[in-house]
Amino acid sequence: MPNISVVIPVHNGTNYLRESIASVLAQTYTDYELLVINDGSTDGTWDLIQSYGEHVRGFCKANGGVASALNLGLKEMQGRWFAWLSHDDLWLPEKLEKQVAFLEANPQFKACYTDFFVIDAKGKILREVNTPWYPRPQSMRVLFGRMYIGGCTMMIDRACFDRVGLFNENLRTTQDVEMWFRILRCYEIGRLAEKLTQQRTFSGQGSRTIVNHETEKMATYTRLFQDMDVAGLFPEYAANASQPRTIAQLYTWFGDTMALYRGWNTLADKQYGRSIAIWPSWRNMARIKRVINQVQLARLPYYPYLRQILRLVFRR
Repeated sequence: MPNISVVIPVHNGTNYLRESIASVLAQTYTDYELLVINDGSTDGTWDLIQSYGEHVRGFCKANGGVASALNLGLKEMQGRWFAWLSHDDLWLPEKLEKQVAFLEANPQFKACYTDFFVIDAKGKILREVNTPWYPRPQSMRVLFGRMYIGGCTMMIDRACFDRVGLFNENLRTTQDVEMWFRILRCYEIGRLAEKLTQQRTFSGQGSRTIVNHETEKMATYTRLFQDMDVAGLFPEYAANASQPRTIAQLYTWFGDTMALYRGWNTLADKQYGRSIAIWPSWRNMARIKRVINQVQLARLPYYPYLRQILRLVFRR
């Protein structure tokens, strides 16, 4: 039985799949299995997978998205630790070795992520990303505003999925953050402060071409917020969790986060409105914030042009 199960989901991935597989086969840690899930490819992906023979456990399925491919990998995996690699991303040679050592040395964590490089289509390093670490539930509050955990940097104890369930196959682009929230509600996630993954970004990337990507993100974060309660996000206020003022402040916080970090002013406006309805007091700061947010909504379409005019004026 291998200690680690590596799962690569791929759909029409002949462009980068060989590089991705090579980065796994070059790992200094050898007690692993590699599962490559062909998610309904229509190019030569399946032939490429089969060319590796016994080095790769290949699976072929109808196209259902990344979540469905990852779930098939989870059902077929034999190892204790689950690691996911996108077909266009790469791992540095010591990725598996260092992560499994970190997790075994820190049993309080059931999963961990790492820092990473961002590379372009040709593999050139564009920037380095140093991720933060927060304890629960602060980590969940930050995730509402910024997705700082890279899916392909993660290593997760298989037992986590037995408790929290598999990836949500209804989500095409936000299945990762939704899973991180489920894990964080039960376990601590650690951070290994080393850059061990290269995350590729390019114009034709799958997540960029999926229709309604932004709509799904809004719906996912809204549902995640609705599933949480005061005690889950702000345990320090759990004693007053049933008071209208506390609940209203939670909606105001969510509105602030959506406006300031996501730029979703329309969604923020709805949260401020709910906050005011729950606690209509004039001391509710959501009243002022809603007015400011609505002013921003009114000028958003013209803001780029206004900024250009201001630049011209100041240059003179």
